[in-house]
Amino acid sequence: MGTRFFIIVLLFTFLIVGMRCNKEKPPKAIVTVVDTLDKPIAGATVKIYADPKRYQSSDTTIHYSTVGYFDPDQKQLYDIKTTDNEGKTYHDFKYEAIFYVYAYKLKKIAWNKYDTLKGYGALILRNNETYEEKVILRKKN
Repeated sequence: MGTRFFIIVLLFTFLIVGMRCNKEKPPKAIVTVVDTLDKPIAGATVKIYADPKRYQSSDTTIHYSTVGYFDPDQKQLYDIKTTDNEGKTYHDFKYEAIFYVYAYKLKKIAWNKYDTLKGYGALILRNNETYEEKVILRKKN
């Protein structure tokens, strides 16, 4: 009887500890910026953003106070980073969400003349996952 009780208590303890350890990890994203030849672009600016105005309702009783923010706790609308030598930026998020990606880089085409290369994408973030998005920069039309 004592051994059986000890085994049951031990199993119950492992079950409770195991359930506590399975905490979800917040989502992450890697944005890779490349040119039309699929070569990485270092020094490009990447902006991750969402527009909370898109989620406002005409019904004043409905209020989405945290929807559309990059960081809802700080009411931060976007995150801007510069790509590394591999053309990548790394982003950490707090919650699952969908964000827009806008990347650009000024390209010198003459002594005092520049062209802007631009690209767009989207991030679909889920807990416990790292989302990878490739953005292709093209000439501005």
